[in-house]
Amino acid sequence: MAESGSGGVMPPAADDATRDAAYDEGYGQVTREIAWARSRGWVPTERQLTVVLMRALKVYAAARGGKAVAGQHPEWLRGRADALRDLLRQGVRDLAENN
Repeated sequence: MAESGSGGVMPPAADDATRDAAYDEGYGQVTREIAWARSRGWVPTERQLTVVLMRALKVYAAARGGKAVAGQHPEWLRGRADALRDLLRQGVRDLAENN
């Protein structure tokens, strides 16, 4: 690890790539799950999306110190949360109309 100018230790740059990959995987998984559900005629309600979002945020808040949760990097949870937020912003009606 490299030292920062203030005498602290900076994490390696490779860790950033790991975080980005984990984030992208979490985000992508949500979009794949929604696409799969929509292809079978099911559209989640706003309440269902909100409940799942709150659970992901709760676990992310507990794990963001860097500890893996269920084998997943904490940024994976942040990616899922961001994807769920985007779905909520789109609106459930839009999800149904796009089907």
